[in-house]
Amino acid sequence: MAVFVETMKPRAGFELCGRILMDNGCLLVFIDGVGKFSIPEGALKSVLLGLGDESISGPLSGVVRRSESGKGLYFDIGGISYATPVARARAVMAGEQRKGPVSRVV
Repeated sequence: MAVFVETMKPRAGFELCGRILMDNGCLLVFIDGVGKFSIPEGALKSVLLGLGDESISGPLSGVVRRSESGKGLYFDIGGISYATPVARARAVMAGEQRKGPVSRVV
């Protein structure tokens, strides 16, 4: 009788679904199939400094918050969580990068 080994791979925790970019002093969050959301630069800076959550304007209501580790930026929009790395968000805000990834938390 042949013996075989079944390997289970854990599912990735994130699924790429959009992008972020700066436009006229606001961080724009584009989520495929959902819409465009806007966060003023001043509000985003307070979130990055850890001063609390801020609201997101767009077709659905939402909140932007920093992860517990401080390495991620979470967008809670319409009951779904999306994330982007803080380092990439800072680079986009500083103009070092034109855009950054947005992933859905699965």
